[in-house]
Amino acid sequence: MALILDSEALSALARPRSAPGRHERVRAAMRSAQRRREPVRVPAATLLELYRGAGTDEAIDVELSRGYAKVITTGARIARIAGHLLSSVGAGSELAVDALVVATAVRIGGGLILTHDPSDLRRLAGDQPNVRVAAV
Repeated sequence: MALILDSEALSALARPRSAPGRHERVRAAMRSAQRRREPVRVPAATLLELYRGAGTDEAIDVELSRGYAKVITTGARIARIAGHLLSSVGAGSELAVDALVVATAVRIGGGLILTHDPSDLRRLAGDQPNVRVAAV
């Protein structure tokens, strides 16, 4: 099962001083995944929530350049799954990025999604047996 970082989890890694406790919880989850030889994935859609230009992009790029996580692009299959997830809970595009995160987990065969605000992700993951959501 993969460890999937949403935007808040990746932000906590890139900016440890802004949320030290969250930073440590994400790092602990990553160490655990590494010990179990589980991949760490970042859905590309989450990057749009983090990239804001000079002074902010660099910290995210540094984290991604470390090589511990692979960015998963959003293709037609993931987009279709995400659309179906939105429909299943009666949500609109306001949850599009969250749906893409859950859809990424579904598409790669399951995973544990780390997030700061788990309610919408849990709602979308609903009946997906191989997708779990954890707060950090």
